[in-house]
Amino acid sequence: MSTAGLETELRTAAARLRDERGTKGRVDSGRRELLETIRILLTVRELLARWLEEQARYVAASGMYDVLAVDIARTVNGVGEPGPGQDGYISDRHSGSVLYEELKRLDGGEGW
Repeated sequence: MSTAGLETELRTAAARLRDERGTKGRVDSGRRELLETIRILLTVRELLARWLEEQARYVAASGMYDVLAVDIARTVNGVGEPGPGQDGYISDRHSGSVLYEELKRLDGGEGW
């Protein structure tokens, strides 16, 4: 990948980390460890975004890059929304679609 491509990837990851849409709300979990992990990640995301921006400037100025920074950027940019049954899927138990899926399941999967 070109240095311009790496710079773009790093800046895109930083922007995704700074995007606060949907980050306010309630997490209903009895798992203290999960809640602590979420709290930690939300706390460090601005620091990580600043570091990725700095890495993008470094790539632009020198043409060299930090492999870890690129790996983190690619991981951040590659995160999508997993579907049911996939690792990382989060069920919003309060949405209408979840209720509908539960009713379908109870009805033997037929739906109405």
